[in-house]
Amino acid sequence: MHKRSIITILLTILVFSAAVVLGVSSVYRVNAVTLEVSVISEVAEEEADSLQKKLLSRYQSESIFFVSKRAAEEEFAAFPYFRMVSFRKEYPNRLVISASEDAEVFAAAREDGSYYILGGDGTILGIREDSSNRSDGGANVVVTGLSASGEKGEVLGGDGCIPALLSFCRAADSVLNGLRSNVVSVEVVRPTSSSEDMYFCLSMREGVKIYVRNPENLTAAKAERALGFYLGTLPDRPEESGDRQEWMTDAKRLGGRIIVTDDAYDGENVLVSYDPQTSSAAG
Repeated sequence: MHKRSIITILLTILVFSAAVVLGVSSVYRVNAVTLEVSVISEVAEEEADSLQKKLLSRYQSESIFFVSKRAAEEEFAAFPYFRMVSFRKEYPNRLVISASEDAEVFAAAREDGSYYILGGDGTILGIREDSSNRSDGGANVVVTGLSASGEKGEVLGGDGCIPALLSFCRAADSVLNGLRSNVVSVEVVRPTSSSEDMYFCLSMREGVKIYVRNPENLTAAKAERALGFYLGTLPDRPEESGDRQEWMTDAKRLGGRIIVTDDAYDGENVLVSYDPQTSSAAG
């Protein structure tokens, strides 16, 4: 075969292959992004619409074969209330992304009078002038006494006791089956510079307060014992058989204080007691 004929055939094959590739590529370019969001507030529906448009703009006309969820994660970063649950491709040209809205739990007071609005894991969902919950209008758990900092989408930082506070509240939430239904506020109090003297003061809806001394030690155990005692499911001390008169009652929950401390002898046990006095101090 003549050399020129071979070249002509090769060029024809190349042109045909390029045409096929271009044709397939045009068919498999993203032209739709479906965002499925489980929302718990009305405002989240508007945010979801805005996020969906940004996702479509980000992916539109890209080859579905090569798109990744990293670009979606970058867009989600501007919408801290939403967590991406799944990312999948529906051939030939659609992306389907599922997400859920994080529930507000805490409102951490800032020096300027505004609040960091936090999810249950301490993620900063927003910064607002009021502390109310955006989904139901009820009260978020107000946290005071922190030197807090951070940007939206980050876990609240700036104060060394924040991990212990979040851990305590997670354990308490599990016992209560919902922190907001029982806890009005949490105050971090530091009478001295020693971390062992620090305590958390939880104001409960009925009126009783729970003082948790040295909360960075035995954090989860103190939460479970304190809230179990508050609910009336635990006596004052683990070894007690359960004398009902030593347990919390509805009347006791209207005032006084529950005091949670380490065992003075070994520091490895949690002691809980009830004091009817309404002192503002944990001592």
